[in-house]
Amino acid sequence: MPATGPGRTLLPVAAPDTPPTAVATATFAAPVTPRDVWLYRLDFANLPEYNPDVSGVARVEVGAAEGAGGMLGTGARYTFRLADARQEGVSHPVELWLVDVVEPSLVAAGMAGGSEAYEEFAVQAVDGGGCEATLTLWVTLPDGLPDDVVAAAAAGSLEQIRKEVRLMKEVLEARAGVTTIG
Repeated sequence: MPATGPGRTLLPVAAPDTPPTAVATATFAAPVTPRDVWLYRLDFANLPEYNPDVSGVARVEVGAAEGAGGMLGTGARYTFRLADARQEGVSHPVELWLVDVVEPSLVAAGMAGGSEAYEEFAVQAVDGGGCEATLTLWVTLPDGLPDDVVAAAAAGSLEQIRKEVRLMKEVLEARAGVTTIG
């Protein structure tokens, strides 16, 4: 993880402009408002509720109070530990920072830890009520890794994203007192 501390911060990253090592996307529909879904995702302190591989989340910097999302928005930073699926009982430090926030439709974040990543969480209303949310993760691994390691990382990213959106949907529906099938 890049060094941080007084006087040192990670530069904000935009959407990747070079081909990532892996891209994973997953979508869910829920009978809740787009704003409710957006607000829930915006606060990464909620992350352990829908990602059991995450622990020790701390907000280490607040976002620009005057921007979309206020103190949870662009510029907010979090640190946490992410379990290593390859090694039971092992976790790695990750830093996540909000890059772009558009109310109530987008939460974009950069991450650094075992690899570099960028994610976009997009929410839109659907006809008849409710919303659809899509989480896309771009992962960049170091150059020179064997093909089987890259393939495993890509598969792991997709599985992680699928699990995260499935659990997020369950949490949001439970909070709203509704359930859907499928």
